[in-house]
Amino acid sequence: MAFQSSLARPAALEARQFKVLTRHFFLRLFKNDLVDFEDQMKERVVGILSILAVFSGLISYVFLGKYEFTPDQGQSAFEKMLFITFFMLVLGFVAILEWDVMFPDKRDHANLNPLPLKIRTILLAKFTSLLLFVGLFALSLNILSSLSFVLLLPQWRSTSAFFFIGHALVHFLIMFLACFFGFFLYIVLLGFIQVLFGARSFAKASTYVRSLFLIIQAFLILTYLRILIYGLDNLIPTEQLRSDLPRLGRFFDFFPPYWFTDLYETALGHPRLPFHGQYRYALIGLAAMALVFALTMGLAYGRMIRKDDPGHKGRLRTVRLFWEAAFNGLFLKNLTQRAIFHFFRKTLKSSMFHRMRLATYMACGIALVPFLITMRSVRRGHLLGLNLTLVIIPLVLSFALLLGLRSVMSLPVSLESNWVFRLTERPKIRAYFTGLRKAILLMKLGPLFVLVFTVYAILWDPRTSLYHSLYGLVVSVVVMEVLFIHHMKIPFACSYLPGKEKIQIYWLPYILGFLAYVNIAGRIELQLLESPLGFLCFFGVCLISLAGIRAYQVFFLYKRNKIRFEEEPEPVMIDLDYERPSHRREI
Repeated sequence: MAFQSSLARPAALEARQFKVLTRHFFLRLFKNDLVDFEDQMKERVVGILSILAVFSGLISYVFLGKYEFTPDQGQSAFEKMLFITFFMLVLGFVAILEWDVMFPDKRDHANLNPLPLKIRTILLAKFTSLLLFVGLFALSLNILSSLSFVLLLPQWRSTSAFFFIGHALVHFLIMFLACFFGFFLYIVLLGFIQVLFGARSFAKASTYVRSLFLIIQAFLILTYLRILIYGLDNLIPTEQLRSDLPRLGRFFDFFPPYWFTDLYETALGHPRLPFHGQYRYALIGLAAMALVFALTMGLAYGRMIRKDDPGHKGRLRTVRLFWEAAFNGLFLKNLTQRAIFHFFRKTLKSSMFHRMRLATYMACGIALVPFLITMRSVRRGHLLGLNLTLVIIPLVLSFALLLGLRSVMSLPVSLESNWVFRLTERPKIRAYFTGLRKAILLMKLGPLFVLVFTVYAILWDPRTSLYHSLYGLVVSVVVMEVLFIHHMKIPFACSYLPGKEKIQIYWLPYILGFLAYVNIAGRIELQLLESPLGFLCFFGVCLISLAGIRAYQVFFLYKRNKIRFEEEPEPVMIDLDYERPSHRREI
């Protein structure tokens, strides 16, 4: 008995360690470089899951409600593939957002390595936390949408209660497996790239790789929504698909939602889909991804254990300092502007959290580009010509960039660091915000429109491209001034009050305003390009507008306000008189 108890003791200890680590890794999934749910985590997660549940339940009823009166003779396979595609897209997007906490990182290694933990316990707890995380999203996606599948479809095949139960089990199993596939597909790609290039090289390029996948995923989601609203015929004519069935079969060989749809129908015992047999790819893919994920996670963590901290490589310090001094002398007139400019530059360069937040905004803007190009407003043969779609693309990108900067600059790197600005604050606060605007113009908007000029000079001609780039730059500067007109904070150094933007309330006016902005600005530019002399009048109007904004700031705003280091809650939240409540006050 003593021997058995001595064997049970380490097993019980490892089980407790596994439970604690699983909970730790699970909670860390809600706090990463793109989303930070540390404050009000439960409320935000419940809100997101509720939105997904309601949306999926709504579209399931819209597309499957017809089967309440119309028999299902196999045509419901299209709706199943439609929903499996949606679930995979959602979980793929979630996987990209969670890339930085998928594998145990340096912080986990530094905290867990000194503890008496086995590597298998750490890796198994990490994998289990991911399964729970994906299961949570899969449950929210299926909790309402499954009602239509389970209640409407089986009634046309059998009235047996056992058939209904079996159909429900098959539905939940296949949908959950599809969600796991969509999630771990991107994670396996991440692990493969990280192992292939090494942790050090991958850390330098991770922002760009992640942004690329965000762009691809956002474009796929936009294309999916377009098909959902307008139908597949709006994108690819059905007659063309029917006339080229061999090519369609080759496409389904590489289309995972079709694999799981075939698996769905095969598990129900009705394999009536064309090109039947792709369900094997789903099973092989799930097994291969589980194996590759385990190997890449083990290799990544093992390499982290063996790796020594890399030494700091020297750089051409003298040359860098020379160019920095020359730049400061030309563009930054005083020490305050230089401090804000370089604080902005170095913080954005060193903070992965802020870079990835900004990359998310840019990815959404870039993903709109192919979506706009594929719209029918661009006539065939005029895709690369002078049209509204190509004109508004730089405006979309610059607006996404400015909106992203406006958002990320409100999030502090470290609240303790703003004491430097508090101690050195000067009465003339204009220089602080002038340095900030110069940083945005010279480091972000300027390079963007240099790239725009280069691309459009190839598509059009250099003269038209020059007018187009100058117009976009001037309009973007005006938009920047409007967005930052009341911005009274040092970037990355002041406190932030979550939810103050009230996006959940004003999202519709924001979207309508954005659409009105890009369409009106694009149509104005098309008119000006027909008579280039009109650009002079337009630039004059913009210059007067900028002068008016600056006069308002210098003579009114900056004189009556100070730098806002601490974000205060709304007065209705804090103005509570507990000593003299309203019903006891004397009138």
